[in-house]
Amino acid sequence: MRAWISVLLVLAVAGCGGSDDAPTPQTGSSVTSASGVPSQASGSIDPLAITSFTCRKLADGSWRVKGTLQNSGQKVRDYRLTVFIGQQTGPARTVDLDKVKAGSKVPFTLDPIVAAPDGPCRMQAAVVH
Repeated sequence: MRAWISVLLVLAVAGCGGSDDAPTPQTGSSVTSASGVPSQASGSIDPLAITSFTCRKLADGSWRVKGTLQNSGQKVRDYRLTVFIGQQTGPARTVDLDKVKAGSKVPFTLDPIVAAPDGPCRMQAAVVH
Protein backbone atom coordinates (compact mmCIF):
# COMPACT_ATOMS: atom_id res chain seq x y z
CA MET A 1 0.00 0.00 0.00
CA ARG A 2 2.84 2.36 0.85
CA ALA A 3 4.33 1.90 -2.62
CA TRP A 4 1.02 2.83 -4.25
CA ILE A 5 0.86 6.05 -2.26
CA SER A 6 4.25 6.99 -3.70
CA VAL A 7 3.08 6.08 -7.20
CA LEU A 8 -0.08 8.14 -6.80
CA LEU A 9 2.05 11.10 -5.72
CA VAL A 10 4.13 10.73 -8.86
CA LEU A 11 0.95 10.48 -10.92
CA ALA A 12 -0.36 13.66 -9.36
CA VAL A 13 2.85 15.49 -10.26
CA ALA A 14 3.19 13.98 -13.73
CA GLY A 15 -0.51 14.21 -14.56
CA CYS A 16 -2.42 12.16 -17.07
CA GLY A 17 -2.44 14.77 -19.80
CA GLY A 18 0.00 15.86 -22.43
CA SER A 19 0.65 14.95 -25.99
CA ASP A 20 0.84 11.60 -27.73
CA ASP A 21 4.20 12.48 -29.30
CA ALA A 22 6.24 10.22 -27.00
CA PRO A 23 8.74 7.93 -28.76
CA THR A 24 8.31 4.17 -29.12
CA PRO A 25 9.56 1.69 -26.50
CA GLN A 26 13.18 0.71 -26.10
CA THR A 27 14.28 -2.05 -28.48
CA GLY A 28 14.30 -5.41 -26.73
CA SER A 29 11.44 -4.55 -24.38
CA SER A 30 8.99 -7.32 -23.70
CA VAL A 31 5.31 -6.80 -23.08
CA THR A 32 3.34 -9.42 -21.21
CA SER A 33 -0.09 -9.53 -19.71
CA ALA A 34 -1.30 -11.07 -16.51
CA SER A 35 -4.72 -11.75 -15.14
CA GLY A 36 -5.58 -11.40 -11.50
CA VAL A 37 -3.08 -9.78 -9.20
CA PRO A 38 0.26 -9.30 -10.93
CA SER A 39 3.16 -10.62 -8.96
CA GLN A 40 5.30 -7.99 -7.31
CA ALA A 41 8.63 -7.69 -9.06
CA SER A 42 11.51 -9.02 -7.02
CA GLY A 43 12.91 -5.61 -6.35
CA SER A 44 11.90 -2.26 -5.04
CA ILE A 45 9.39 0.30 -6.27
CA ASP A 46 11.06 3.44 -7.61
CA PRO A 47 8.39 6.16 -7.41
CA LEU A 48 10.63 8.73 -9.16
CA ALA A 49 11.65 6.60 -12.16
CA ILE A 50 8.67 7.56 -14.33
CA THR A 51 9.57 11.12 -15.26
CA SER A 52 6.68 11.77 -17.66
CA PHE A 53 3.74 9.91 -19.12
CA THR A 54 0.30 10.15 -20.61
CA CYS A 55 -2.45 7.69 -19.90
CA ARG A 56 -5.45 8.38 -22.06
CA LYS A 57 -8.67 6.71 -23.09
CA LEU A 58 -9.09 6.60 -26.87
CA ALA A 59 -12.34 7.07 -28.80
CA ASP A 60 -12.72 3.30 -29.31
CA GLY A 61 -12.59 2.67 -25.53
CA SER A 62 -9.04 1.35 -25.46
CA TRP A 63 -6.30 3.08 -23.49
CA ARG A 64 -2.79 4.13 -24.53
CA VAL A 65 0.12 4.74 -22.17
CA LYS A 66 3.30 6.52 -23.28
CA GLY A 67 6.07 7.98 -21.23
CA THR A 68 9.68 8.20 -20.18
CA LEU A 69 11.55 6.36 -17.45
CA GLN A 70 14.84 7.67 -16.06
CA ASN A 71 17.43 5.71 -14.11
CA SER A 72 18.53 8.12 -11.39
CA GLY A 73 20.81 5.51 -9.83
CA GLN A 74 24.57 5.12 -10.10
CA LYS A 75 24.48 1.72 -11.86
CA VAL A 76 22.74 0.02 -14.78
CA ARG A 77 19.27 -1.16 -13.71
CA ASP A 78 16.50 -3.38 -15.05
CA TYR A 79 12.96 -2.02 -14.59
CA ARG A 80 9.50 -3.55 -14.75
CA LEU A 81 6.63 -1.16 -15.43
CA THR A 82 3.13 -2.28 -14.48
CA VAL A 83 -0.01 -0.48 -15.64
CA PHE A 84 -3.52 -1.05 -14.28
CA ILE A 85 -6.68 0.44 -15.79
CA GLY A 86 -9.16 0.03 -12.97
CA GLN A 87 -8.48 -1.57 -9.61
CA GLN A 88 -4.90 -2.39 -8.75
CA THR A 89 -5.93 -5.99 -8.06
CA GLY A 90 -7.26 -6.53 -11.59
CA PRO A 91 -5.54 -7.47 -14.83
CA ALA A 92 -2.38 -5.57 -15.66
CA ARG A 93 0.11 -5.10 -18.48
CA THR A 94 3.83 -5.08 -17.82
CA VAL A 95 6.83 -4.02 -19.84
CA ASP A 96 10.43 -4.80 -18.97
CA LEU A 97 13.06 -2.17 -19.66
CA ASP A 98 16.39 -3.95 -19.38
CA LYS A 99 19.87 -2.51 -18.84
CA VAL A 100 18.91 1.15 -18.44
CA LYS A 101 22.19 3.04 -17.97
CA ALA A 102 22.66 5.38 -15.00
CA GLY A 103 21.19 8.78 -15.85
CA SER A 104 19.61 7.53 -19.08
CA LYS A 105 16.03 8.22 -20.13
CA VAL A 106 14.11 5.45 -21.92
CA PRO A 107 10.78 5.95 -23.71
CA PHE A 108 7.99 3.40 -23.35
CA THR A 109 4.61 2.76 -24.97
CA LEU A 110 2.07 0.10 -24.09
CA ASP A 111 -1.57 -0.75 -24.57
CA PRO A 112 -2.82 -1.72 -21.12
CA ILE A 113 -5.48 -4.28 -20.30
CA VAL A 114 -8.70 -2.47 -19.39
CA ALA A 115 -10.40 -3.85 -16.28
CA ALA A 116 -12.61 -0.79 -15.71
CA PRO A 117 -13.59 1.25 -18.80
CA ASP A 118 -13.48 4.55 -16.89
CA GLY A 119 -10.18 3.91 -15.11
CA PRO A 120 -8.40 5.12 -13.17
CA CYS A 121 -4.98 4.61 -14.67
CA ARG A 122 -2.41 3.35 -12.17
CA MET A 123 1.26 2.78 -12.86
CA GLN A 124 4.35 1.63 -10.99
CA ALA A 125 8.03 1.14 -11.81
CA ALA A 126 10.06 -1.45 -9.97
CA VAL A 127 13.81 -1.97 -10.07
CA VAL A 128 14.22 -5.69 -10.77
CA HIS A 129 17.10 -7.39 -8.97
